[in-house]
Amino acid sequence: MTALLALSAALIIGAVDFGGGLASRQVSPVRVTAWIYVAGFAVLLVLVWFVDAPLVTTTDTVAGVVIGTSGALSFIVFYFALTLGPISLLAPLTAVIGVIIPTIVGLTRGESLSPVQIGGIAMALIAMALVAQDRASAGTEASATWAGIALATVAGIGFSVFFLALAETSVEAGLWPLVIGRSVAVPMLIVLALAVTGGLAIPAGAIRKVVTASGAAGVVSSIFILWAYQRGPISLVAALGAFYPFSTVALARIVLDERLQRVQWIGVAFALAAMPMIAVK
Repeated sequence: MTALLALSAALIIGAVDFGGGLASRQVSPVRVTAWIYVAGFAVLLVLVWFVDAPLVTTTDTVAGVVIGTSGALSFIVFYFALTLGPISLLAPLTAVIGVIIPTIVGLTRGESLSPVQIGGIAMALIAMALVAQDRASAGTEASATWAGIALATVAGIGFSVFFLALAETSVEAGLWPLVIGRSVAVPMLIVLALAVTGGLAIPAGAIRKVVTASGAAGVVSSIFILWAYQRGPISLVAALGAFYPFSTVALARIVLDERLQRVQWIGVAFALAAMPMIAVK
């Protein structure tokens, strides 16, 4: 169940990242992130009452604040990164950073993985590296890509903090850590969007629909990954959660015609082989 939750969350958030990244090419990433968080918060305020929550501890509350702050800021940086280079390159890079740090933390805490799982995690990292391969560009486009790489790396570190905070929450808290996180993040993002862009509006039409749908889907993904981190080893969940770029890259291929090279297809094959290896007990 833990593996299924983590993998489902990854594939959903990959689609959300594509939607947010695409919208950020036309609207400020700060405004896009604020809209996504507000739309998701509305959905979360309904869903929270359907999940039992007998006890919310101080740890859950503090973790919720960290979840909200780190998640919101990381998404802003990530969406900025996706405006500075190909989605199919930068999304996998963020994923690699996001999986390495939680995996190291999990192992230092004494989590034990089987040799097959360790091999699967190693194969997953190789897959991410292969999928991230892209032809080097010259001139302005190359320098923009380097800026995107730097921001994608920072976003990966931020998402690592987000994931580790999720792991500190308890099952008894239900969805309240996410509600607390959104309660912190939404006002912060609204103020930031108003200060940076002077408004919150997203143009009516396809972009607004994409951003709103991304907000709703993002909450579902957050719920799945919360449950996964509460129930499974950090290192295993982080490794499976890192597969989100594959839906991002697939959508970039379909919608934006960002063509995959042969080495990237090899990376996809490595990823498909790594999934059952990581999930095996």
